[in-house]
Amino acid sequence: MTAGGTRAARVLPLKGDAGNRYGPWIVGAALFVATLALAATLAIRNAEHGWRTALAGKISVQVPAPPGSGGEAAAEIVALLRATPAIAEAEAIDAAVARSLLEPWLGTGAEIESLPLPTLIDVRLRPDAGLDTVALEVALDAAVPGTRIDDHGIRLANILRFALALQVFGAAVTAISGLIATMAAVFATRAGLSAHREAIRILQLIGAEDSRIARQLMARSRNFSIKGGVAGCALAAGALILLHRYAPDGNAFMVPEMTLSPIQWAVLACLPLVATALAMATAHLTAMRVLSRVT
Repeated sequence: MTAGGTRAARVLPLKGDAGNRYGPWIVGAALFVATLALAATLAIRNAEHGWRTALAGKISVQVPAPPGSGGEAAAEIVALLRATPAIAEAEAIDAAVARSLLEPWLGTGAEIESLPLPTLIDVRLRPDAGLDTVALEVALDAAVPGTRIDDHGIRLANILRFALALQVFGAAVTAISGLIATMAAVFATRAGLSAHREAIRILQLIGAEDSRIARQLMARSRNFSIKGGVAGCALAAGALILLHRYAPDGNAFMVPEMTLSPIQWAVLACLPLVATALAMATAHLTAMRVLSRVT
């Protein structure tokens, strides 16, 4: 029995099978897409944290610049804001900083210097303090006509909903890609068993155990999953590095940079191992199920 089982572990000529030819390509393509999708999901999650930090508990106030008023209008609005109980801090943004925020769209030069830009006031709210922004805007407009409030809470809620939708989509793409890689093992295993059906019958007749035959198919799935998975993840990592290298500075567009932490890079590097483990388990279960019906 043992001799027959040992011989079965190497007797099936699987090298020329369709699984060996196409398996690494299927797994590689699936892992390439899965790595990119998971990386995008993690990067969006990181950016979501940046959005929460940047916008939560804050509002912006725009004060028009009436001719000849200098900074008196802005100073009056700042004083009113600081006197509001729900507001912890109010600080006018320097005009040079405000112009730098517009430079990505309007460029630099004398033209932007001559624009009558409103004064921007950055306002930080007290934690758990309710603020009636409508009533506050009415009061500010009465003091300096044209003063407007930009409530970041509404914008933040919209951004977070969109970020959540993107994360769900990325997770779904990752899961589907993983399923494709797993199905490659099923295809390769069934193809191998079908191609060598007569040889398997003979091996069973001389005492070869089904588990020994299944191990060879499982080892084949392991080999092409490692090859394809490593290649696919390496190509995806190269694409991510290039994208990060040539991506514009996120701060220039007033959005957080979408980067990955070392731990998240390590998670991506583990994808070939996860795909290989799934492929081996799937190949073994498929082989044992099919072999139990071979007579």
